[in-house]
Amino acid sequence: MAETPAGPGTREGDLALLRAYEPVIRYTAGELFLPTAVSAYVGQASLWRRRPGERRDECLVQAGELTLERLAAVGERFAGDGLYLRLVDRPMRGAEYRRWRREGTQPSFRPSSRFAAVGLFARLVDAGLRLSILLRGTVPGGTRAAAHRLYVTHMQANDHPYYARVSRDGGYVALQYWYFYPMNDWRSTFIGVNDHEADWEQVTIFLGVTLSGSLRPAWVAFSAHDEVGDDLRRRWDDPDMEFVGTHPVVYAGAGSHAGAYLPGEYVTTVALAWLNRVAAALRRVARTLLPWTRDMPATTAGIPFIDYHRGDGLGIGVGERRVWHPVLVDDNTPWIRDYRGLWGLDTRDHFGGERAPAGPRYERDGAVRPGWANPVAWAGLDEEYPTVEHGAVLRESRASWLERRLAELAVEIDVHRQTSRELRASDRARAAYASRAGADKTRRDKTGYGRDGRETIARLHTEQTARREELDAIVRARTQPPIEAPHAHLRRRALPLTADAPRQRFLAIWSAASVSVMLAGVALVVISPPIGVLWSFAGLMALMLAIEAAARGRLVRFAATMAAAGAAVFAVLGAVEVVVRNWRAGAAAVLMLASCVLLVGNLRAWMTIR
Repeated sequence: MAETPAGPGTREGDLALLRAYEPVIRYTAGELFLPTAVSAYVGQASLWRRRPGERRDECLVQAGELTLERLAAVGERFAGDGLYLRLVDRPMRGAEYRRWRREGTQPSFRPSSRFAAVGLFARLVDAGLRLSILLRGTVPGGTRAAAHRLYVTHMQANDHPYYARVSRDGGYVALQYWYFYPMNDWRSTFIGVNDHEADWEQVTIFLGVTLSGSLRPAWVAFSAHDEVGDDLRRRWDDPDMEFVGTHPVVYAGAGSHAGAYLPGEYVTTVALAWLNRVAAALRRVARTLLPWTRDMPATTAGIPFIDYHRGDGLGIGVGERRVWHPVLVDDNTPWIRDYRGLWGLDTRDHFGGERAPAGPRYERDGAVRPGWANPVAWAGLDEEYPTVEHGAVLRESRASWLERRLAELAVEIDVHRQTSRELRASDRARAAYASRAGADKTRRDKTGYGRDGRETIARLHTEQTARREELDAIVRARTQPPIEAPHAHLRRRALPLTADAPRQRFLAIWSAASVSVMLAGVALVVISPPIGVLWSFAGLMALMLAIEAAARGRLVRFAATMAAAGAAVFAVLGAVEVVVRNWRAGAAAVLMLASCVLLVGNLRAWMTIR
């Protein structure tokens, strides 16, 4: 693994480090917005102030009059207020929107069937949340077109800066690359989940400082969906990583711009915490009763969609058609430090998906981002030593402590053992004297140390055993250094859909229409149930599940499962009927069953002893 001289931490040294490891970003064909300069964006935006309790917001600076310097000054003046930028004042509609479509500025994009990769329950959740858009604050549909025209006309679409920050903490040098996009057009262009003006994404590379003072690349973290903590980062030698020299390759999500390590299409969801527990319970039941669902992706409850990270479009970086332009920023950069507001339209969407993001340093509520304030802690690296050499030194330090602790434990065990034996000898002497004197023979040591002493000695022996095992492992590591798998720290490894994922035409059509068919069927059942509401609804669900199984080529397995389930239901109903009509026979049957179970268990235990 290549090493880099640490350097003195000067501006020139930091720039050299950033250029040495700057990522390569590859986009999906059809991407409309690429990283652009914040100054060009701000120059086309207006600045607004949200006034609590009032329906109309106040425009502080008109479009065309705003600069980064003025943004910082106004942000400092109204630091406690809700500020936001607004790029599009009037979304395109009607003839103007159709002209934009005919201009050919929108590249072609062919989506996959996102519903074909998830089950019926996820589709029902999706339907409910999509209907909720009618009641939520959203970005108007024509905003994408208007933003794209401003982007192409006024924002130097061929100039791609990244805003870079270098920090040093915990034995690491963190190289942060922040990218600014004029818009996230996830929903309107790529059938995703949300649109919002402005988008900030980042890549952080962690260089470990070796014992000799040089730098060695250790970890990389991409901003991503459905990943937090340890799952955000990957080791530099992870086989999922792709490099161009020393430059990691990022596959940006279409419209969402989130990063992925492997190219492809990812099934993910916008999670709903209150539904996750219900979904997990239903998934367990479904996998028991409906075996064909066992190999389906275990997504969280929420809106399911396919996040496109194909990498078949434009690329920026070493070896690509476009190149980067670095801009150094830090805590003293005025527009970074003083503007805490949103970088686009504040729709007040209570789900948050359609609200614009805050800047690199702040969250939407004005708090400093953990990823900015403490990159090492944000990536879960507080417990990870920077280099292998550090690990060897730390193990030896731990071994020295273990040896000292084992010596202390031996002394403590001897002391408590001696005290316990002395008290036992004294107790027996008192008991013998009491017996000769005819006193109460049950008297014992009133200090209570007897029981407490045994518990203390047992606890010390347990710790002693654990410490010995830990020390033995460290001693073995001196000759056989531990090698941890690259994915050992991951709780969930994000992988794209495999080549054999469902893509059949019938399944794609059915998955898109299934929720509408179900809702129409429920409406008919409510209006005119042919065989009663309960049985009609059960029949509808059975029909829906049968079509789902047929679409996935698992109709035979579905029929077998339903037959087994039906037999079990009839058996239970029969037992209930016996208990209700003849409770004595039911009780006798239960008792006979219990006696048989106990007899079998006792016989097995007896045979084991023999």
